[in-house]
Amino acid sequence: MRIILIFFATFLFANEKLLIAKFTNLKPHYYNHQIVKLHLNIISAKDGEIKLFDDYNKTYEIKKDNNSYYSDISFKLQDSFPKFTIKLYDKKIPLENYAIFEENLTLLDELNVTIDSQIKQLYPPKKFCGILADDLEITDQILANYSKNANIVYWTIIAKNGNVEDFRLGLKNEKLYFLDKNDTISQYSYSAIVPLDKRNFKFNYFNLKDENYRNISFNIKLKNDTISTQTDIKPMTKSNIYIINTLLGIITFFWIALFIYRRKIIYIILIIISILSLVFFNLPKKEITLKEGTQVHVLPFKQSTVFLVLSMDTKVKILEEKNGYKKIEFNKYIGWVKDE
Repeated sequence: MRIILIFFATFLFANEKLLIAKFTNLKPHYYNHQIVKLHLNIISAKDGEIKLFDDYNKTYEIKKDNNSYYSDISFKLQDSFPKFTIKLYDKKIPLENYAIFEENLTLLDELNVTIDSQIKQLYPPKKFCGILADDLEITDQILANYSKNANIVYWTIIAKNGNVEDFRLGLKNEKLYFLDKNDTISQYSYSAIVPLDKRNFKFNYFNLKDENYRNISFNIKLKNDTISTQTDIKPMTKSNIYIINTLLGIITFFWIALFIYRRKIIYIILIIISILSLVFFNLPKKEITLKEGTQVHVLPFKQSTVFLVLSMDTKVKILEEKNGYKKIEFNKYIGWVKDE
């Protein structure tokens, strides 16, 4: 009600102004890199088409509530607040046609809206993971053998109003993969390579509710299965394949040379093994088509990190089968899908 009274008072003294707007949930301060969510109320004295932009040319959806309009705005704070512009046109057109017809519309009014809250900088402790959130949870922790000298660790990060994409622990080859997001909750999977003796993980995040750092600490038991995978989840390049074929060819000719020189049956067996290895390595892989929505895992078991969800039906090559999962290759990726 208050905002309506302010509008009419403004309109009486400056009748050329047709728009007023106000953020209804502004806080006195925000932190740099925080996900900021604002509710902007807009009142127009004349019916028409209302458009809302920021100074990065991002367009926000305008919704109508009785005789007023509003927009829910979300952005990550990067050193300064974006500035917003509201434009009122004399016609109503679909948003997708706005860019085409903008020059043919009559601009009735334009209003600039700024945020005057304070921006606070954080001075985090050494083990800060980079996330500012209302709440943060780590689930589905898995530690599995990766090689003779290292293990692979991964878990799911669930954050409420948090900048999960900034999560970093400084571990080797750490990667984040988007899983899901709604209005407030974001889910990502995380993976990294760690030393063989690494079992305990400690870090902290900045809790926006109590404006303080909270510690997260957990231990992970090593999974008994010995499973190897490619850390970057990418298939071998043509140069890698060429090198392997060259090495197998050299080994085959080496055994042939030794057989000619020594005439022992063992070298015939080794020649046959080398030739079969060369043929097997170059056999065309079986192909299948996976349906849209199929989850692709890093490793072949249920709790493994999902690093990709297929957005369309996709043809893939089958490299291996294990634990009820198929190891697949497609585009520039290698991963595991459940055998269904």
